Amino acid sequence: MEGEGRKYWLSVVAFVVVFVAVIITFSMFMQQTSNRIVAQASQYVTDATNQTAKLVSTFMQNTQKDIETIAALASESPDATVVATSEEWLRDVGEISPFDSIDFVDADGMQHSPGRESVDVSDRAYYQNAMAGRSGIECVFNTRLTHENLIYFYAPVREGADGPIVGLLLAHYDEGRLNDLLQNSFFGYESHVLLCLPTGEVVAASDGSLVGTNLVTDVAEEGLGGARAENLERALHGEESVSFTYTGTSGVGSACVTNVPGLNWSILETFPSAATEEMINAANEGGWSALFVIVAVFVVVIVGIVGYNTRRHRRLTQSMKDRIDVQAGVGKLTERLVLIDFATDSFRYMSGPVTPKDPYELAGTYDEMLCRLEGLVVGEEAKQDVRERFSRDAVIKAMPPGVDNLGFEYQFDRGGDLKWEDINLICVERDGDGVPVRLVYTTQDVTVMKAREKQMQQAMEDSYRAAVAANNAKSDFLSRMSHDIRTPMNAIIGMTELARMSEHDPARVDDCLAKITLSSNHLLSLINEVLDLSMIENGRLVLNLGAVDLRSLMAEMETMFSQRCEESSIRFHAATEQLAHPVVEADGLRLRQIFVNMLGNAVKFTPAGGSVSVRLVEHPARIEGCSDYEFVFSDTGCGMAPSFVEHVFEPFTREHDSRTEHVEGTGLGLSIVQNVVSLMSGTIDVESREGAGTTFTVHVNLRHAALPGRTVEAAPTAAGASCEATAVEENAGAPDGEASLEGARVLLVEDNELNSEIAAALLESLGLAVECAFDGQEALDALEGAAPGHFDVVLMDIQMPVMNGLEATRAIRASDRADIRALPVVVLSANAFAEDVQESKRAGADDHLSKPISVKDLAATLRGILGRS
Repeated sequence: MEGEGRKYWLSVVAFVVVFVAVIITFSMFMQQTSNRIVAQASQYVTDATNQTAKLVSTFMQNTQKDIETIAALASESPDATVVATSEEWLRDVGEISPFDSIDFVDADGMQHSPGRESVDVSDRAYYQNAMAGRSGIECVFNTRLTHENLIYFYAPVREGADGPIVGLLLAHYDEGRLNDLLQNSFFGYESHVLLCLPTGEVVAASDGSLVGTNLVTDVAEEGLGGARAENLERALHGEESVSFTYTGTSGVGSACVTNVPGLNWSILETFPSAATEEMINAANEGGWSALFVIVAVFVVVIVGIVGYNTRRHRRLTQSMKDRIDVQAGVGKLTERLVLIDFATDSFRYMSGPVTPKDPYELAGTYDEMLCRLEGLVVGEEAKQDVRERFSRDAVIKAMPPGVDNLGFEYQFDRGGDLKWEDINLICVERDGDGVPVRLVYTTQDVTVMKAREKQMQQAMEDSYRAAVAANNAKSDFLSRMSHDIRTPMNAIIGMTELARMSEHDPARVDDCLAKITLSSNHLLSLINEVLDLSMIENGRLVLNLGAVDLRSLMAEMETMFSQRCEESSIRFHAATEQLAHPVVEADGLRLRQIFVNMLGNAVKFTPAGGSVSVRLVEHPARIEGCSDYEFVFSDTGCGMAPSFVEHVFEPFTREHDSRTEHVEGTGLGLSIVQNVVSLMSGTIDVESREGAGTTFTVHVNLRHAALPGRTVEAAPTAAGASCEATAVEENAGAPDGEASLEGARVLLVEDNELNSEIAAALLESLGLAVECAFDGQEALDALEGAAPGHFDVVLMDIQMPVMNGLEATRAIRASDRADIRALPVVVLSANAFAEDVQESKRAGADDHLSKPISVKDLAATLRGILGRS
């Protein structure tokens, strides 16, 4: 008995020992599981917090770009301050912008908001930053205007694109929109997400609570007791991210604080304690069941069963989780997911929409699935393709070892909805012979992608056609240019030969020279038109504003074209109406170019007996200090066909008509005019009827100006303006009543010997004494070696070896000798654009004349500089 009792107690003790060991082991396992779940929750919340921070950063940066764009548009307004302080403008911009409200703060710090009284915000940081030229984001608690907690997005407003700062635009979103942006949940439990300043103030919260409180002083000590205050403060200041646990109403929760990229603010996001506890309970549910069984059944057997079941449960749980995660991930990339098993000739629908309009069996045989697929695709050819390519034998043949994916694309009709879908068959298991036995079937809606591809293809075709049209136009232009250039060149060469043969007939020689001059001027105008178009296409055409007297411009046009019209038996009329402000601020050269091109075309295409007119009318404009000037150019010429009117402003285009084929031109004049008018922010319209004539109407808003003590006539013609020659060059000698240039000494600096010889001869014909230099350094040496007052003026080429003309001019202006520094310098160059003239003036030149040199202009320039007029 004693032995049996001993055995019994030994059995009891062994049972107790084993039981206690099992309990202790099980408790440790439960604790490890809890720790693992908490760590997993911490990782979840850390990843979620980083994603939220990136989302908030992207949202804030895009919003900041929006207000900067609106501020830039306001800055481009003629009067940015008046526009931005307008309640109507602020309200209109607020309605079309993504913001809930847009206010304007003027340079004095007064905040203007539609429908509200203005308030002084000059002490706000955003005002001071914007007035210093910086844009940004600032949170203001209890704003003075609405007494709300708002996040302001601000950007400076300038007077013009690069002008002084006249104020700032201030925009904000409703608090609820930021709250919605911060919404997040874990396993169905709402997470608390807070957007905080570096000092700890809560700017926004997912549930709207705690906004305005200080996270460090008011919340951290009480609600987040598990966190160290100093770590939290470092995280709020962007020094490091902090993850920690806290004790909530349902148990242990996790939280993470991280910096928002580019904003210096922080995001705090929590993993709800209820979710953590639910995960722990779900993970330990099987363990508690095993413990109950251990108590009821023999301990050794139960331990073995529990151990086995625990391991098996763990593997199944992980496998199921992995499967769910993979299925969820694939489901996001695909619309439908079907598992096909060739071994059992079956399919099983794993995920995807099943609607009444598109019913779908969730399981069945592979033949049933194939029949369903054949019925969905559109077109008999597609149905036949499905039958052939999706049969079991065809799929196995198309998937030898090494080929695990097949792709197809069909149009589907799902209950009346036509969609393009991309189908993929993916082999996931093969038998011992490498034959596919299990496959995954996926579909993806690519309707939008197909439409985009079609649009891109159409765009490429349109671009190709446009390129072909442009190439044809340029080829046509080159063909016409070849003709138009060869025509005056033929005249120049022919008249030169005739002049040589008629050297004993002075009248005949003079006639030849006059025609050579006309042809040369016409050739120059062709070259200038091509150069103007090149400047326009390269974006180099700029306006040089100055005071222009429109009355003088109209008088000049009447003088220039009345004689031409009289010679061609054409009536010419110029008139002005309601011209209250004749002096305007404009580019006189380009304005004259518009007149000359439009009137020149009118004269060219108007036959004898017709009429050409130009009319200038001033209309009031909405902008103070400006008027709307209307220029109407009319003729009774041949007119244009309606089909050609649509293309009249395109470069290189000319109407092919027997009435116009004999008229020389490049087809660039109207294109240049349209671009110049557009550069002046104006408009040009055309009305034309074949056989009845054409009317062009130009509208330009010009600011009123005042002449500096004398009448300023329209700018003279310069190379670069496409103007036709109007007459043969007159004798450039001193006109009656004016003093000659006799006795003045000129230093001519020109590296080309032929050009130097021509220029010297022209200058000597004016009575000037000429000395030559062939580069800038040689000119400086000649000036330094000459006695003071020896030279009266320097004529300087630009492009020369050793030292160019601009460098030489700068050296003259920097000379140690006062007489050399004061010496007049006139640039003679083939560089003929407006910026070339400005560059010469900046180098110190007194004037700039473009080659080929007009003797008349050169004589007038020298008289004006030397004071001998």
